[in-house]
Amino acid sequence: MSVDLSYKNQPDNDQLDQFPGDTGMPIFGNAIPIVTDYLNEIQRRMKEYGNFNHMKMFKQHSLMVAGPDLYQTIFQDRDSNFSAEMGYVKQLGEFYLGGLLIMDFDEHKAQRRMMQSAFRTQALTRYLEMMQPFITKHVQSWGKEGDIVFYDKIKPLLLEIGAACFLGLSNVGEEMKRVNDLFLTINDGLVSMVKWNVPFTTYGKAKRARVELEQYFLNLIRQRRAQGAVGDDMLTQFAMAKDENGNAWSEQEVMKHAIFLLFAAHDTTSSVLTSLARILGGDPVAQQRCRDEANASVTESPTREGLDAMQYTGWCFNEALRLYPSVPMYMRRTIREFEWEGKTIPANTVLSMPSLINHLDPKYWTNPMQFDPERFSDERAEHRGHPMCYTPFGGGLHKCIGYHFAELMTKAVLREIVRNWEFSTPAGYNPTMEWFPLPKAKDGVPLTLKKPKAA
Repeated sequence: MSVDLSYKNQPDNDQLDQFPGDTGMPIFGNAIPIVTDYLNEIQRRMKEYGNFNHMKMFKQHSLMVAGPDLYQTIFQDRDSNFSAEMGYVKQLGEFYLGGLLIMDFDEHKAQRRMMQSAFRTQALTRYLEMMQPFITKHVQSWGKEGDIVFYDKIKPLLLEIGAACFLGLSNVGEEMKRVNDLFLTINDGLVSMVKWNVPFTTYGKAKRARVELEQYFLNLIRQRRAQGAVGDDMLTQFAMAKDENGNAWSEQEVMKHAIFLLFAAHDTTSSVLTSLARILGGDPVAQQRCRDEANASVTESPTREGLDAMQYTGWCFNEALRLYPSVPMYMRRTIREFEWEGKTIPANTVLSMPSLINHLDPKYWTNPMQFDPERFSDERAEHRGHPMCYTPFGGGLHKCIGYHFAELMTKAVLREIVRNWEFSTPAGYNPTMEWFPLPKAKDGVPLTLKKPKAA
């Protein structure tokens, strides 16, 4: 069933005073407490106002909503009534318009289908082979320092992995470091409180960084196509891909998809690995269980089958994402009016969906604030209490296309770390969290390293 796309021309509905809530300060709305104190703010709003509450981020009014039943209706979207594009366009769309997440219905389905080959089993196996030399080189070099800041060490490693797996570049020189700086500048612009596109503002610098990034990617795409390139990296696959009718993507389409996927994969993985460093650095028992699994491998380099066998490590990955989901807030916008539990939600209403409310719901999770990887075991399977009580990668047709890649890369990196190092956070470590654009401890997680004891 085709969808009438005229909804894209409609303004957001800002008539939401029939719902409880507050819209915060003039100009900024609720942006400051949401960005700086996310968990406490969303919990406060749910406690004071309930699962449908009126909020405002800068000029945009929305309903903050929670509850796995509602999320299931929204994510599955059987009636084609919830637009991801119009939900995200005023946030991510400022810098990542044209990315797969910010597409709807037939367009999203067709574009996703063309991407699938880059995320199939054969491709993932090849990515693992490509990334492992970089992982080994970086992680083993950390021993030159007894104390490190984890985030500062993981970013250059993931940059090299991204350059190889996403862009097909084997040598990360100054140009890739520049690309990394451009992404960091854009991320600063995403959370900037002052949205003025002038040279001296963070937002303005981010806008100019996006222009430079686009030109860099367009040049790479033209080179690959001119050479008739054949390669295993994602950019080459996208540049040479054709749909069922033999039509290739335009340069603009390839560029927009490649930029968004590199942003999503790089930052998502750096976020979850930093969360795992924080958690396991303060939990030597859990860390040792991960080490035991890593050392049980019969090969020096990891294989897909070997990583799949690291069951407890996989539970740790899932639990880190439950507590610190890489996408703190999903967004949608209604196309038509709809009814839910006696409430009428008007057409063109933006819905803000904090995944943590469901991730911490005691109805589904035992001691929900506690790190407890075994809640994901087959015996307990708390994540199966409801199809939408655990949504670190979204759900429905918009479920993250790269979630298997994210788990693969996280396990491969963590395997190398625990095989080479015991690591610990400072005594009493309780860092301030940054939640946007992606969650991480503000100080980057300081760690003390030492060689693990012989078995």
